[in-house]
Amino acid sequence: MPASFHSTVGAASRQREGDLEPVERRSMIAAAVVAHIAGVWALLQLDAVRAVASEAAPMMVDLVVPSPLVPPVSSSPPPPPAPRPPRAAPLPPVLTAPPAPAPAKEAFEAAPPPPEPEPVPPQPPVVAAPPAPLPSPPPAPLRRAVPATAVQYLQLPPVEVPRLSRRAGESGTVWLRVVVDVRGRPAQVSVLRSSGHARLDEQALWAMRQARFKPHTEDGRPIELEVTAPIEYTLE
Repeated sequence: MPASFHSTVGAASRQREGDLEPVERRSMIAAAVVAHIAGVWALLQLDAVRAVASEAAPMMVDLVVPSPLVPPVSSSPPPPPAPRPPRAAPLPPVLTAPPAPAPAKEAFEAAPPPPEPEPVPPQPPVVAAPPAPLPSPPPAPLRRAVPATAVQYLQLPPVEVPRLSRRAGESGTVWLRVVVDVRGRPAQVSVLRSSGHARLDEQALWAMRQARFKPHTEDGRPIELEVTAPIEYTLE
């Protein structure tokens, strides 16, 4: 497309910009862009222009877009190689101790029997304390032997001839030894001389135990009496 066309369109557009609305202005700009694209497409349809474009395209590609397979050429020197890590010193050999011997089984030993207890010495017998002496009995009252006439009867002995002795015709005198206590009772009665008949002697002992006497005193002190008393049995 001739250059005069572009200058004319540009001058016309510049002249009308001040008189157009914003919408109209944008529409005219879009139309101008489309016209430029159409002009470029028309130029490419010409054989001479296509040949020039095909020859110039590789040079543009090489200059603008380098091939990713070829590394870019740099004028800076290459970096120095990385230092190698220091070699580790060899480890000292590990000494393994020989396996410990298995512990020997302890021999079973029976526990010794417990020691026998020491014999306990015999304890001395415990001597019991002697019992306390019993209180001494009161002194026996004085006893005095008196004749039968020296005593006074408060109750006479019930003398009676037994029926069997009466039938058998037994008679006689029984002499009795009588101990009269301080209260006037016959404490002891015994046959001093028998009548010769057992039934009469038994009756005399029983009768004298029923008798009561008047207590006897000397100097205001009661005393016992020992009396020999006769009991006579006669048949009427």
